[in-house]
Amino acid sequence: MALPHIRSLLASCALSLAAGCAAQPQQPGSPDTGNGVYEARGNEPFWNFSMAAGTLALSTPDGPRLTRMITRTYTRGNTRHYEAPDLAVAITSTPCQDSMSGQMFTQSVRITTKEQTLNGCGGNSVPPAQLNATRWIATQLDGHTLHNGNILPDTHDSATDENPNPAADMFTPTLDINDSGKVSGSDGCNRYAGGLVFGPDGKVSLAPQAGMSTLMACPGAHGHVSTLFLGLLHTVQSWSMEEGTLVLHTQDGKTMRLHQTF
Repeated sequence: MALPHIRSLLASCALSLAAGCAAQPQQPGSPDTGNGVYEARGNEPFWNFSMAAGTLALSTPDGPRLTRMITRTYTRGNTRHYEAPDLAVAITSTPCQDSMSGQMFTQSVRITTKEQTLNGCGGNSVPPAQLNATRWIATQLDGHTLHNGNILPDTHDSATDENPNPAADMFTPTLDINDSGKVSGSDGCNRYAGGLVFGPDGKVSLAPQAGMSTLMACPGAHGHVSTLFLGLLHTVQSWSMEEGTLVLHTQDGKTMRLHQTF
């Protein structure tokens, strides 16, 4: 009579253990692989790394792509380690700044092969809290992608066309934000300065003094872009970041998107 009771008790314990394992939080340093693929990158030399389905893959400019199956994983402190016979990856939950773009990421990554050790960043990108001392170039105005850097596309244009006039890139609208948050730049034809102050955490306010601009004539496409850019810029009331792109939001719900140049 005691045997069925013991079996029932053992089964109950097994279920409890399984539930406990399923409820365990992510181990320290474990990468966020919500989409099934973890990615990291670094510079000097440039390299890209991915991890998915138990496989490590490393690409560098001086050799073929290295792909290895994971043979061992363990956690030490706040670092998660993944190892293969000739490839080791250490992912640490400490902030990391990309040495080229300046973009911040949630994790630091160290990759060791037989030939070298590579350091870079992985995890989620961290949007900046402020934009002081940065420069941006416009890529989209009110939903219109800038073609060849400065011309709005029409039914005959394609964003993939080669630039017939390389000098036209000089007229791409820009936004320079200085150390105190004040703005200047090019509207695609004329230089402008002042009018707005970019504050922290998405705030934008009007500058105490009105903005000023040069008065050069802007015919054709340059004039079209200039008018649209300034019309949007003068009504900006907040900013946000979307995957490395600066999005400016106007009072009437329109947007301008810009790419960082430094």
